[in-house]
Amino acid sequence: MDHSWNVLIAIHAFAASFAMVFGAVNVLRRKRGDRPHRTIGWIWLVLMYFTAFSSFWIQQLRPGSFSWIHGLSAFTIVTLSLGLWNARRGNIRAHAGNMIGTYAGLWGAFIGVTAVPSRLVPQAFQSNWLGMSLLTLAIVAVGLAAVAVLIRLLGRAGVPAHAQVGRSGDGDGFGALDAAP
Repeated sequence: MDHSWNVLIAIHAFAASFAMVFGAVNVLRRKRGDRPHRTIGWIWLVLMYFTAFSSFWIQQLRPGSFSWIHGLSAFTIVTLSLGLWNARRGNIRAHAGNMIGTYAGLWGAFIGVTAVPSRLVPQAFQSNWLGMSLLTLAIVAVGLAAVAVLIRLLGRAGVPAHAQVGRSGDGDGFGALDAAP
């Protein structure tokens, strides 16, 4: 069984890592439904879809076939899609449940990847703890810097945080998300 890094696994890991940062920002921000929330949410959604779909080409646990992890990836694709659908319908409670639940699942996957010593991430930390620690800090720093720039730029766009529920007129189709729950 080949337990080595390749380009797909590296990009998959980067996407998942950035999704953890962007997801944390949207979960922890007080304002919901404003333009920064929606933009960060779209970025997170793309990162999560990429992470879930790319996992189908990573078959290290059972070479040549799918494993139980791929079932979790399929479930993630469904919950992301439901969260998006609920947002578009204006069902904010269901949207939040789908997205926060999916974000919690991402943390569960992270724990699973890092807790098993034979997996690539723990092996990489064991062989080069300083380099991996610096890489981890860089990912978090770049992710948070990107979020800070987005919030600052979008905050200057003149979109009121207390926009009315309904069509916002900004053309994104998420008018119901303009009001905080």
